[in-house]
Amino acid sequence: MKILLYGSSHLTAASYERIKDEFDFVGHVHGKARIPGIIDLPVVKHPKDCPHDIKLSIQYHKKIFDYKNAFNIHTGLLPGWGGGDILYHTIKNGEREQGITFHKMTDKFDYGPIISKITYPVFEGDSVVDLYERVTNIVPSFVRSSLKLLESIGLENIDKCYKQVPKIFKKKEEIGPLDLKEYEKMGNKLAALYGVQSD
Repeated sequence: MKILLYGSSHLTAASYERIKDEFDFVGHVHGKARIPGIIDLPVVKHPKDCPHDIKLSIQYHKKIFDYKNAFNIHTGLLPGWGGGDILYHTIKNGEREQGITFHKMTDKFDYGPIISKITYPVFEGDSVVDLYERVTNIVPSFVRSSLKLLESIGLENIDKCYKQVPKIFKKKEEIGPLDLKEYEKMGNKLAALYGVQSD
């Protein structure tokens, strides 16, 4: 199975490093990332020019319009946690659990057959930084197990998986002005933690 990777974040790079020797990655579609990572794959400007079986999106910042055999690692539990800024909304809502979802992409955001999910705990007093560190610890292995599951299920059976319209949290639109300053401080702290410059 030839995989075209979408995304350029620290999380994308950490996942790729964990699984690059087990899967056949043919290229990388660069994306904008607040916390960038280094991915040692050829950059692909025109995906149609790079033969692949599936597209794998990990924190890619744009909609993928050619969503045939495109899959996404979403940093929230679908269908209840679609959209962006999931870690912020998790803390703001006082949730005690969050997770990661691997799903097939469609023409609608975060709506497509769900292949696998994993959860992690959220503790009182956690910050966005705490949750991002937790996510970084579990996503690389989750990506590996999800791709193995995809191989065993077969692409022809994915549309039989469960799907439901997600609740969507729109990026930054639901973050109040006072919280936005705190949120940006957390983003800068994360960038410093991983030793990169914030966008």
